[in-house]
Amino acid sequence: MNQTPDPSKCPLCGQSNQCGLANPATATQPCWCFTAEIAPEARERIPDEALNKACICPRCASGESPANP
Repeated sequence: MNQTPDPSKCPLCGQSNQCGLANPATATQPCWCFTAEIAPEARERIPDEALNKACICPRCASGESPANP
């Protein structure tokens, strides 16, 4: 059974994804990712169970190596 991803954590590196929608204080505002360019290689690495459920972090979105937890 797959575990539901934490919407506040990047499914690629496990660090905070800075998701505006996952934070109740900013949930009515657009997330940073709505206007960001996401590297194609980053999109390909997102696990199926996290698609449309958790943002990746800005670092992973830019195609940089994931941060060390």
